[in-house]
Amino acid sequence: MIIDEIADYIISEGIDLTLAEDFFKGYLPDSPNDCVAIFDTGGAEPDRDIPTGDPTFQLIIRSESYETAHDLTKSIVDKLHRKMNFTQGSTYFYYIFLMGEPGHIGRDTKNRDEFSVNFICKIKR
Repeated sequence: MIIDEIADYIISEGIDLTLAEDFFKGYLPDSPNDCVAIFDTGGAEPDRDIPTGDPTFQLIIRSESYETAHDLTKSIVDKLHRKMNFTQGSTYFYYIFLMGEPGHIGRDTKNRDEFSVNFICKIKR
């Protein structure tokens, strides 16, 4: 899954997150209060002639502090947006780009701020 490679890349780039403690793949648990979740979100139609794919993924960043969630979102975006021509795990990435600016999506039922950011990438198949 593409989210495995992306999660590993984020951690390898020095973002202070630990899988299954405050960084989750495919779900957003009720705790801890400050955490990040990454989700596969489909992608664009595959090229019929060139062995590439265009998967998309989303990150939800949550914190009790608006500033903390905002700053972590910015740090992640800075590591991923415009990342080009690299291999992570068994996947070759031609690029990763934002699909739109990150956004504050409000507060959850426990009054924690949440941000969302979506990316598209081109990978070799």
